[in-house]
Amino acid sequence: MRIAICDDELQYRQLIHEKLLQDSICCDYETEISEYESAAELPAATEKGYSADVFFLDIQMSGGEDGIWVGRELRRRGERGLIVYITGFIDYVQIGYEVRAFRYLLKGQINESLPRVLGDIRRELSGSSYFFQAGRESLRVEKRDILYLESRIRILRLVTAEREYSFYDNLEHAARELGESFLRCHRSFLVNMD
Repeated sequence: MRIAICDDELQYRQLIHEKLLQDSICCDYETEISEYESAAELPAATEKGYSADVFFLDIQMSGGEDGIWVGRELRRRGERGLIVYITGFIDYVQIGYEVRAFRYLLKGQINESLPRVLGDIRRELSGSSYFFQAGRESLRVEKRDILYLESRIRILRLVTAEREYSFYDNLEHAARELGESFLRCHRSFLVNMD
């Protein structure tokens, strides 16, 4: 799971980072965490190709822009990752609907609330996404974006409208992971019925 933390306060970035690592070890999943200390850094990184499954955004940041602006910029640029707002104030909940915020974390309750939020994130991502390992990289593709998978001598080729991925796996395993909306129409092909 790729995660971005954008908070101008080092102590909260470190706390969230530590809790994320603990959760990934406890629940046995790979995670890649990137930290950003200003609102301008994260959108700049997405312009250079960075993308994440989950964005933890502090609402109030120094330096002009805030987490609400970052959320709007991420959505404007086509980012579909889950947004979790971190705030000291509950007043901003209404604004989060605009960017389809997934959850809110109060800064004073991170220790108690973050494990539950991470469980919700894992459930949300596992239902709509297909996770696979391509070389040393853990990747996630939305199931709805997959056109088909083709098997060629222990290598799967996953095809979307924009990209193709090749990785070691077998079609039987992929079929179990993808579910009933994918049809095995040939011994070497698994096609998205949608």
